[in-house]
Amino acid sequence: MEVFRDISSSTMSVMLVGAATMLLVATILLKRHRIHLPPGPRALPIIGHFHLLIDKTRPLHQILSSLSQEYGPILHLKFGSRPVLVISSSALAKECLTVNDKSFASRPSLAQGQYLGYNNYIMGWAPYGRYWRNARKICVLEILTPKRIQDFGTKRRQEIYQAVNSLFQQAQLQSIVNMRSVLARLTFNILMTMIIDEKYFGEESGISVDLIIHLIEEFFVLNGVINIGDYIPWLKWFDLQGYEKAMKNVHKNLDLYMQRIVEKHREKGLKDEEEMDDFIDVLISQAEKNGEAILDKDAFIKSTAIIMFSAGSDTSSVTLEWALSLLLRHPHVMWKAQEELDSKVGRRRLVEESDIPQLTYLQAIVKETLRLYPAAPLLLPHKSKEACTVGGYHIPAETILMVNAWEIHRDPNVWNKPLDFKPERFMGKEREISNVQITENDFDMIPFGAGRRGCPGTSLAMSMVQTTLASLLQSFDWFVPDGRVLDMNEGVSLVMPRAVPLEVMLKPRLSHHLY
Repeated sequence: MEVFRDISSSTMSVMLVGAATMLLVATILLKRHRIHLPPGPRALPIIGHFHLLIDKTRPLHQILSSLSQEYGPILHLKFGSRPVLVISSSALAKECLTVNDKSFASRPSLAQGQYLGYNNYIMGWAPYGRYWRNARKICVLEILTPKRIQDFGTKRRQEIYQAVNSLFQQAQLQSIVNMRSVLARLTFNILMTMIIDEKYFGEESGISVDLIIHLIEEFFVLNGVINIGDYIPWLKWFDLQGYEKAMKNVHKNLDLYMQRIVEKHREKGLKDEEEMDDFIDVLISQAEKNGEAILDKDAFIKSTAIIMFSAGSDTSSVTLEWALSLLLRHPHVMWKAQEELDSKVGRRRLVEESDIPQLTYLQAIVKETLRLYPAAPLLLPHKSKEACTVGGYHIPAETILMVNAWEIHRDPNVWNKPLDFKPERFMGKEREISNVQITENDFDMIPFGAGRRGCPGTSLAMSMVQTTLASLLQSFDWFVPDGRVLDMNEGVSLVMPRAVPLEVMLKPRLSHHLY
């Protein structure tokens, strides 16, 4: 018994010493990790930093910008129980999306992906993996190719000409025009004719264009909300904000109509490459060709079409509204753009997409608009699949990454007089005008994201915005109605709309027969 007692005592001592050592090491390691976490304000129990984000008068990107100015360009926050990394400098954004691109290649699992995105099957919210890689490959190599975009150029031109004609009629009546509604309808119609040919709509089909527009708008708004249940899990069942219920309703109705459209395309059978009327035809064909990689073909087709609508329509119309607003605030810039159009295109015909490469000043105006008012001021959130290091700080796995493009585009260390509207800054030798992102390795401007999750539709978006703006400036002189002040405040939304819709009066510049 004495021997046993001695052995037990010795073993117990070793165990206690070992436990104490392990506790000490764990404490040291935890302390080191805490020391190496990025700076940030003190979090509250349960809610984290949500109390700092509740400000209905300011968009989230402005709130995060204020915090970054206080704590620095790399910021650690807690949204409920989930760690969030906020980046507000081009150098750190580059480190996240190049050096650590694979670590941050995935998306956080949120209600939007589950309820609006076909259980994360939609490409924007899909986790990094085989399905996402194949879906993106199809979009890049089969749908959003230069040739495919060019093939649908006639449809885009027809929609722009119709919008110009409608504006001409209102100008004749000297009406005040709400440009937000005009631009929203125009960009949606352009995408509609490319993604879903208009012949699939009407009374016979039971599919209303206006209803689809309404559902897409709701879809887009709900994609930008912060659902408390995603960050404080035990509140998820209560759906306190009603967002999850709204998401389910929008998805149910939108899916119903999208399914009808897919079935009507299928009724006509698979088409040869030359006979495809719209992007739905292409998606159906590619879903069949990539059967093993795309198990749920209908979910892939419908979700990809929806993300093209939602990502393309609002962002393009918002950019055009800001561009016109900036030009009205700076008449000399508008005059120079119109002078360029008169010189390069003339007034005897309407401008076309093929004219855009020689309209360098107009391209610079679009870039400067995207710099000051990026349609996605906060890039869609990323998630770290594994622990990594950013800016010398330890970033744990499962951290949500938010990149504040709005703040990066206004960095005084990068841009001279960053709050000034100066398209000429893109005309100098130090800037490459052919690419919005300047070069592939330059993160001073990232209006369409960057890295492997960057937007694949950049070329199409730029083509739509540049051609539409060129047509509007060539066709009309623009005025703010008498007695009105041009409000340049930003609204609160996923995209960055004007707080007040742009209202204008127009005067035709061309011969009336051209309208």
